[in-house]
Amino acid sequence: MEEEEFLNSGDHQNLIRHSIERYEEMVRNKDAYFFDVDAFLSIIDYYIEKNDPIKALQVVEFAQDQHPASVEFLLRKAQLLAMVDRLENALEILDQAERLTPRDPDLYMIRGSIFSQQQRFEEAVESFNKAIPLADELDILYLNLAYVYQSWGDYNKAIDNLKLSLKHNPDNELALYEIAFCFEFTDRLEDSVDFYTRFIDIQPYSYTAWYNLGNVFNRLGRYAEALDAYDYCLVIKDDFSSAYFNKGNTLANLLRYAEAV
Repeated sequence: MEEEEFLNSGDHQNLIRHSIERYEEMVRNKDAYFFDVDAFLSIIDYYIEKNDPIKALQVVEFAQDQHPASVEFLLRKAQLLAMVDRLENALEILDQAERLTPRDPDLYMIRGSIFSQQQRFEEAVESFNKAIPLADELDILYLNLAYVYQSWGDYNKAIDNLKLSLKHNPDNELALYEIAFCFEFTDRLEDSVDFYTRFIDIQPYSYTAWYNLGNVFNRLGRYAEALDAYDYCLVIKDDFSSAYFNKGNTLANLLRYAEAV
C-alpha cells in the first residue's frame, strides 16, 4: 500500500477498536451512547469473529433502536439467528428485509444458507440463483452454491460451481481445496489432473494448485510427476509444511528413504 493508504488503514482499525471499547463501556455503565451505522456494523462483526453471536445480537438490538430504518441490521440479525439455530425466526426477518430492499444479494445468500441448513436444497439453489445478477463477489456466491450441492449429494454440480468460483477469483483457496475434495470423492482423478493442468497454465504461481496436483499424481501412483508438482509448490511457498510432508511420503513410495527423511 501507499504510505497514505497504510496510515488510513491504521486509522480505520483504531476507530473500530475505539468503537468496541466505547460500546463495552456503555454496557458496563448501563448507559446509552450514540453510534453511527458503520460503527455498529464493525462492533457486530467483531463479536461474530469472536464466535459470540449472543453478544452480537445484543448489539443489533441497540443498533435497531438507534437506526430503525437501516436494513443492514435486519440482515445481520437474520444471520445471527441462523447461527444460534433460530432458523424460522431468521427467515421471518429476511421476509421483512425483502419487503424493504428486494435487490440486496446478501438477503438471498443468507436465505439460501438457511434453506441448506434445513435440507431444503432446491429452495436453497433457487435463492442463491436470485443473488447471481445482483452480487459483486461471485466467487463466494458460487462457492456457497457448491456447498449446497455437496450437502445435496450432487458432487458433479458442486464441481461445476467451484469452477465458476475460480473463474471469477483464481485466488480463492477454499474453492481450490473443495474442488480437489469433490474430484477425489467422485473418483474423477484424471479430470482433476486435467483441471489443475489447465488452471496452472493460467495461474502458474498458485502454490495451492501445484500442491493439489501433486496429491492427485500421488493417488494415481505417478510419483515422479507428484515430486515435480511439490517442488514447484515449494519454490513458490518454501514454508508450506504440508507439501514437505507429502513430498516425503512420495519419496518413500519411490524407496528413496534417505531423501524422504
